[in-house]
Amino acid sequence: MMKIWRPGCWMLATTMLTGCGGGSNPAPPSQLTTNSTANHSLTPADDVDPPDSNRGVVHASGIGQSQMNAASGVDDSDSDRAQPKKDSPEWFVLQITRLKLRPLGDSVDAFSQTTERQAELRRERNQQLVDLATEAIARTHKDKDESKIRVFDLAVHHLLEAELQLALTGDQDHIDAIYEHASSLYERDPQSKAAVEAGQVLISFARLNAQRFGQQEPKWLTEYGRLARQFAKQFPQEERQAIPVLFAAGQSCEYHGMTADAIQCYATVRELFPESSAAERITPILRRLNLKGQPLQLAGPTIGGGFLNAEELLGKPLLVVFWTTQTKPFVRQLPALQEQLGQIDASRLNIVSVNLDDDDNESAVQTFLESNGLNWPTIFQTDPDKRGWNNPVAAYYGIQSVPLYWVVSSKGNVVETATNVQQIEPLLQKLMTPKQPAEDGQK
Repeated sequence: MMKIWRPGCWMLATTMLTGCGGGSNPAPPSQLTTNSTANHSLTPADDVDPPDSNRGVVHASGIGQSQMNAASGVDDSDSDRAQPKKDSPEWFVLQITRLKLRPLGDSVDAFSQTTERQAELRRERNQQLVDLATEAIARTHKDKDESKIRVFDLAVHHLLEAELQLALTGDQDHIDAIYEHASSLYERDPQSKAAVEAGQVLISFARLNAQRFGQQEPKWLTEYGRLARQFAKQFPQEERQAIPVLFAAGQSCEYHGMTADAIQCYATVRELFPESSAAERITPILRRLNLKGQPLQLAGPTIGGGFLNAEELLGKPLLVVFWTTQTKPFVRQLPALQEQLGQIDASRLNIVSVNLDDDDNESAVQTFLESNGLNWPTIFQTDPDKRGWNNPVAAYYGIQSVPLYWVVSSKGNVVETATNVQQIEPLLQKLMTPKQPAEDGQK
């Protein structure tokens, strides 16, 4: 009989590590809880669908016994022997397959179920899936036979999938469980398919919560970055998965202004995969993320045939705006930016923009500037090979998204970088009202 870790959640670690040389596991970060009832909206960058425990499930009418056997790890080369023995590992996995094909609740009133009832039924089903998968794991985790290893991996897949859905409801027991499973599977066999998948599930958990709650709860962004770095270090052989995960976590942290976390993610790519083509992209990105306090390097041709060099603008603060005509966040933020700039005397602030549109339609860019009343000197590359992210300035600083706003001191050093107008508002406000001269006798 297996030990129960918490009510309704099997202690997978006890099962797999008993007699396998496993030691104690670090406690999962229980402070990372979710509030499933909170009204958190997605940020502009979070254009993803919410997780759905039923996504990708084929209805029973569309699957035959052969497909069901394949999904449950059963060899159906002989139909008379295809039915697994009751309580065998294959039998438990087959029950999982059947459970997933079954409608939620009573099919008669499926369309009249409330949202709350559907959520309750999903929780019940996912808990049943956890119990069935754990039974299959208990019967295969020590078996070295290739067929049993396949069943073990499949059972782990179902277990992690169900635990993830339960954890995403904010249930702390199941949040703890996915961390514990990942630790146990890694200790059992760091090279195994199951260990890699558990690491991926952890990242998915943090990523989905970062998308849902990151703006209000930055701890999820920090955790997303930490788990991305941990995955790369634990599974360096999974370079094709680790690098995109590190980039995605870095971009998410960067978008929310968490520069230090972003730097750690990008630097890990260069540290662990120095020979990869991705490592070459890191140098300019880190140059941009470490730009504060550094002199600005900015020059290029402008609309109308001129040429601009930021070094010629020393003597008063400079605002640099990176944008495109099609970037919705920039279009949304533009009125607020114009309102703030309208309160600043032109003699107190220089403004330069860098257009990163992909096409070379200079007239369209000019029309956008004129229709919005923008008289900024605008760096614009007419050479198609230097448009968009290939713009020399964008390439030098590894710019990956717009808008970007850089505030530069009168001496030419960058003092702030931001992705949102609100982040530079305090600096712009300092320029809105000139300081009054001190009266005689006052300091």
